[in-house]
Amino acid sequence: MKSTITYDRHEEAWKAAITDCDEAILANTWLRCDTLDNWRHNRLRKFILPLLSDDINASWLTVGDGRYGSDAHFLMSEGINNVHASDYSDILLQLGSQSGFINEYSAQNAEDLNFPDDSFDYVLCKDALHHFPRPFIALDEMFRVARKGVVLIEPRDRFIDRAWFQSICWKVMGVFSVKASEHGFETVGNYVYSISERELEKFMLGMHFTDIFFAGANDAYFSGVEFVSYPPKTIKDSFARVYLVAKIKVLNLLQNFAFSRSRTLIACILKSTPSHELVSSMKKHGWSYKNLPKNPYI
Repeated sequence: MKSTITYDRHEEAWKAAITDCDEAILANTWLRCDTLDNWRHNRLRKFILPLLSDDINASWLTVGDGRYGSDAHFLMSEGINNVHASDYSDILLQLGSQSGFINEYSAQNAEDLNFPDDSFDYVLCKDALHHFPRPFIALDEMFRVARKGVVLIEPRDRFIDRAWFQSICWKVMGVFSVKASEHGFETVGNYVYSISERELEKFMLGMHFTDIFFAGANDAYFSGVEFVSYPPKTIKDSFARVYLVAKIKVLNLLQNFAFSRSRTLIACILKSTPSHELVSSMKKHGWSYKNLPKNPYI
C-alpha cells in the first residue's frame, strides 16, 4: 500500500490565484508572453530547442506545470503539437485550456503518474521537482512514462556542485563559527530539494542507463518583474531590463572565474544513445554530453 504524501499548500496557492484579488493580478501575468518575467523563463526553456528540432513530431508531457500550463504553451509555440500539461492541481490548467493557452491537460500526482510506460517521447519538469515530497520517486515515474528521456530545469545543489572558491569561503566561515544555510523552505510549505549532477548520474547508473546531457544557467529576480513589459515600452521598463540583465551577468562572471557554479542545473537523461547530430546540436546550445560507464557485470 502506497503511503499518502501531501503537497503542502500548493493547491491552496493555485486557488488563491483566482480568488484573491492581489494574487489574481499576479497570476494573470503568467498568461502573457510580453513580460520580462516570461523572458526569464524562456531563457531557460530555450535550452531544449535542439531536442524540439531533432523531432518536431515528438510527444511531450509537462509535470508540475500549474501556472496555466506555461511550459506546455512554450512547447506549442515552438511548433510541438502533441503536448499534455499536468500538475497536482488542474485549477489553473482548466482555465488555460478554456482560453486556448494549452490543449490537453490533467491533474497528476508526479509520484504516481496515471500513464502507461513510454506514453510520451519526452517529459519536461521545470522548477517543480524541488517542490515534491519524494522527488526521486517522481523522477522515476517521469522516466517510466518517457520513451526517449526526461528534461529537468531545477535549482542546483550548491553544497554538492560547488566551485573551489565556495569551498574555501565556507571553510573560512566555519573557522569563525559562521555557517551557510544548507537547507531552504518555500512559503507554500515545501522543502527546496535541489539537485546535483552526481545524484542524477547515480540515478541513471542504478538502472543501467548511460546517456545524459548537462547545462547550466544563471537567473535573477526582483519583485515586480512580472509586470515589466518586454520588449520595453517605457523608460522604466528599459531600466528594469538593464538591472535584471546586469544581475545575471554578474553571476555569469563569478561562474566564469570559478567563484561559483550556475544557480540552475539543466539535465536531459536519456534511455538510448543520442545521434551524433543531436549531440553536436546540443553542444552548440551550451550542453555537455556524458556517456557514463557501463556496468561490466551485466
